[in-house]
Amino acid sequence: MKTNTHRRDVGFTLIELLVVITIIAILAGLAIPAGQAVLKMARQNQASNNCRQVIMALKQFAAKNQSQYPDSVLNPLTGGTAQNANEAFHLLFQQRVIDDERIFGSPAGYSPDGMIGKSPAFDRAVTANENHWAMTAGLTDTSASNVPLVFENPVASAWPPQWNASVAGQIRPGRTWTGGQVIIGRQDGSAEVVDLNGSTGMVTVPQKAGGMDIFTQATDGQTQGILLPVVKAGVTGFTKEPVKDPLDGLPKSEDLLKSATPLEN
Repeated sequence: MKTNTHRRDVGFTLIELLVVITIIAILAGLAIPAGQAVLKMARQNQASNNCRQVIMALKQFAAKNQSQYPDSVLNPLTGGTAQNANEAFHLLFQQRVIDDERIFGSPAGYSPDGMIGKSPAFDRAVTANENHWAMTAGLTDTSASNVPLVFENPVASAWPPQWNASVAGQIRPGRTWTGGQVIIGRQDGSAEVVDLNGSTGMVTVPQKAGGMDIFTQATDGQTQGILLPVVKAGVTGFTKEPVKDPLDGLPKSEDLLKSATPLEN
């Protein structure tokens, strides 16, 4: 007598396959944001470390120059003082305080190519688009320890600084990190990720009690200057980009009134 046995073929049914695909898609959807958050944190840590190294270099310079930072010291090659952050940081190379320009970069931001040129000019050090950091002008090594000294480049030199959160993550002047954050380094050598007062549009640091923020509070409400990075050749921190006429290139009204030229057959 034969006994009938039912054997199931090895493999997934269509429903089981769809369930597996759905589970994988859900796990991937959870993993991608988590991975992006980890990558963002790693990049911010690297940028914060660069910021601290810039401050340390400024401190070493001040120790050799009567507590003055490079923006207040005459450059022997130009005969003047720095008009932007690049020129100020460039003096650090001329006085042999540092010999590596990579600290002036930021992951997902402006970054140098590592070439600094030769002594005494070091003409290739921190050139246009190779510096991510702005600095407060006119401070010395004896200024208040909590005043912001080095910070990510704002949109303009107005005090307190503002950033454009709508271009977060892009390599553009005034950009922020996603979520409306920037890195700010203080006179005491610390650097931290600061949450701004918004995640879109023009933003700044939140106000504290009394209507002041970390910039105005540390300077007793006095307006300070900001040295901006050079973001392209020929543009300094005190020069505004000319505004392009939105009608530029369009036909003029008198041209539209002229009779049209007949089409050739």
